[in-house]
Amino acid sequence: MDDPLGTGSGGVALKRLNWTLHGTESGAIGWTGPWEQAEAPVLRAGEVSILRPRLEELSQLSLPASVPGTLAAALRDAGREPVAQPDDRDWWWRADLELPSGEPQGQWELSLRGVATVSEVWWDGRRAATSATGLDDLVVHLTASPGRHELAIVCRALSLLPVPRRPRGRWRSSLVADQSLRWRRTPLIGRIPWAGTAPVIGPWGQVSLLPVPQHGIELTGVRTELDADLRSARVLVDCMAERGGHLELACAGAVTAVEVPAGESRVRLEVREPALWWPATHGEPALHELTVRAGSRPGQLQPLARRSVGFRRLEAQTDDGGFRLIVNGRPVFARGAVWAPVDPLSLGAAAEKIERTVRAMAAAGANILRISGTGAWESPAFYEACDRLGLMVWQDAMLATLDPPEDPEWLGLLEAELRTWLPRLGAHPCLAVVSGGNEVLQQPVLWGRSPQEMAMTAIDELIPRLSAELVPQAVHVPTSPCGGQPPTRPDQGISHWFGVGAYRRPLTDARLSGVRFAAEALAFGCPPRPEAIEAAFGSATADHDEAARAAWSAAAARDPGAAWDFEDIAAHYARRWIAPGIEADRGAMGLVADHPGDVDWDGLVREEQLRLERAASARAVERTLADLRRPGSRCDGVIILAARDLVPGAGWGLLDSEGLPKATWYAMRRACAPVAVLLTDEGLAGLHAHVVCDRPLRLRGRLRLRVWTRQGVLSHETHCDVSIDGPGSVTFVVEDELGGFLDLDRNWGFGDRQWEALAVDLQVGPDSDPVGPDSALKAVRLLGGESRDALADLRTEPTLGRQDDESSYERRAGEPGYRARSGQLRLSSAAASSSVRVPCGAGRIPLDEGFDLEPDGIRDVALVEASAWPPVVVSGRTTSGG
Repeated sequence: MDDPLGTGSGGVALKRLNWTLHGTESGAIGWTGPWEQAEAPVLRAGEVSILRPRLEELSQLSLPASVPGTLAAALRDAGREPVAQPDDRDWWWRADLELPSGEPQGQWELSLRGVATVSEVWWDGRRAATSATGLDDLVVHLTASPGRHELAIVCRALSLLPVPRRPRGRWRSSLVADQSLRWRRTPLIGRIPWAGTAPVIGPWGQVSLLPVPQHGIELTGVRTELDADLRSARVLVDCMAERGGHLELACAGAVTAVEVPAGESRVRLEVREPALWWPATHGEPALHELTVRAGSRPGQLQPLARRSVGFRRLEAQTDDGGFRLIVNGRPVFARGAVWAPVDPLSLGAAAEKIERTVRAMAAAGANILRISGTGAWESPAFYEACDRLGLMVWQDAMLATLDPPEDPEWLGLLEAELRTWLPRLGAHPCLAVVSGGNEVLQQPVLWGRSPQEMAMTAIDELIPRLSAELVPQAVHVPTSPCGGQPPTRPDQGISHWFGVGAYRRPLTDARLSGVRFAAEALAFGCPPRPEAIEAAFGSATADHDEAARAAWSAAAARDPGAAWDFEDIAAHYARRWIAPGIEADRGAMGLVADHPGDVDWDGLVREEQLRLERAASARAVERTLADLRRPGSRCDGVIILAARDLVPGAGWGLLDSEGLPKATWYAMRRACAPVAVLLTDEGLAGLHAHVVCDRPLRLRGRLRLRVWTRQGVLSHETHCDVSIDGPGSVTFVVEDELGGFLDLDRNWGFGDRQWEALAVDLQVGPDSDPVGPDSALKAVRLLGGESRDALADLRTEPTLGRQDDESSYERRAGEPGYRARSGQLRLSSAAASSSVRVPCGAGRIPLDEGFDLEPDGIRDVALVEASAWPPVVVSGRTTSGG
């Protein structure tokens, strides 16, 4: 819904208007000087606006546009190239509209939830409002009669409203080149030179034009509280009334009716024993319908709002130097990803596309998504999808790496913005963490600044105070990262940890660094599936000509100013995998030219290099997540950078730019399933098998452990009873269960490698609760560590049998292959196989891929149509207000 508080009906559908975008010289139309120094301009001839002819006369560029929308999105949709120096021009969005009859007062409220950056609203040829912030609402109250009217929104050249030159920032941002942007309240996405982005210019946020109700009561905030007994709860509704009136609330079987005075007031509705909202990994995200009616008299109440709310209790445990989220009294291992906008140019997308991406992350076992301060406040559709699908939200304030000014006017803009957005987000049960921004404390540390030089009113005082006042039900943290001394330390508090990833450390760095909670981690430039590369670049390897190679390189995720990109990181781990002994401890600058792995890598065809990059990225993600999630780990959360690619290519995303899964998505799904079997390497203590159950299930079953020799002979098999009253876990020392010392993964290194594979699978018993289709009940590990020929394992894969029709494959006599029946493929292989590809054909998506197969292994993989992916996961039921 457009209205984040669920209020309002009727009005004008601004999205459906025929908008035209005009670009003019700076100040060419309607600019009479700085706002506080000039009278409001008028562009009218008598009773008629002359704005349109003036725009047509002076426009340097005109094209159809959308509102909400941005300059960059309009240019893309019109097939036009980006404009050079867009901040040096004025950009006008103009449309005609009809106000309906039947509103006797003629009072309307125009709300624009984000216009970047220096903006004005014009109504019928008159300037009606101004704004110097691109991140807060621009609200205009209009008195207008029914009939035809003109609405225009102009984003002025930034030079028309200059920012102070002094004092300079105490440090420079490594992400943002234009350091003066620390004075602007505007989205930083697009100001950071990431592929697929552009500066945000225009009315990017939700828009509405609604009649003002006659009762004059406006909702300003909705939130819930849940007491420590998890039984007593309440709904708190804040409102503003022009005059006295009456309000009625109904939710979860409870009802209250009160009289509200003129001005601000709060109404409380007590609720007993409501069904609780849980992260979907740990329970059901139960929602309840809240209805609000208002009127001047008790017997004349009209619907004012209808929305879903949830009841949950959030706390953070930090007394041991870590950061652990406690939801409804239970510790939660948080895992998820940094959110990326579905459309990085417009910052908006259809609600169903946003919901699909959130659902994809839920299907991967995620229970938290982080909105970084490098982006913008998200649309209501995002938070509503997280409410329904049971994903917590970590919400940064829109600050990142720049030094926040101490100027009172700037701090006033930030406070007004937070007073708009925090109550709006507080209505959502998904809101879990409010952070002061992205790397605001880390950046000065990297510049060598002392703690005494890092005092910031915004971080130290303003945001904590407003969080406590407006969203006390959420956990507040100063910034991300924070908590360590200094905040760059991964073994204290909240970190941004890229030891495995950008800093090319071995996979063991997850334990060596002692990661406690990583709010950013594991960034790999993982290539998408071959068919996705072919659709975007013209071939499955994007190297058929110089233009394709240049486009592929330009699309890779990279840090500003770095000589390397994140596909280089994926390639590093691939080289280290196929060439044992490569040192991984050379830092972010990478490998020397004569590195022993380069010869093997350069001898591979590009198709095989890309496959290795996918497999190595997935291997690193899966093994690291399993290590950090295992029972006994001191880590309490990992948030991967990022959920989705911004542009086709080797991006950070677990999903590609179309929202379809990449190899790392499957890796996360196996390691983060609510009920999962995990394998970890405990060094000389051998391999450990873990059964982890996050949900409140009665889990009963048997864990089967099997080992094969190098000759492919099944040599050991045993079963272990599993009994978990969830949430809980159980760990088995594999060699102890198999009868004694075997050195399965050759950690001791005596003699030649003896063992080929270990397979561990959980067989759920008839006396167990159902575990659900989102479980990962089998884990396979090819044994021998660096003694294995990893490239040979990758090349050993099932071969495709005879194709009988579009959806069915038969196995050739005596040959391993594939069989597809009723939306499933059966994969089988005589020899052990690594990172198995699933050849499902165009238009289909496998529900698992990239797993290992044991000798004579068989795996059935379900296929779904791409249009039906991702699969349905648990979602919150909404009960009526009663």
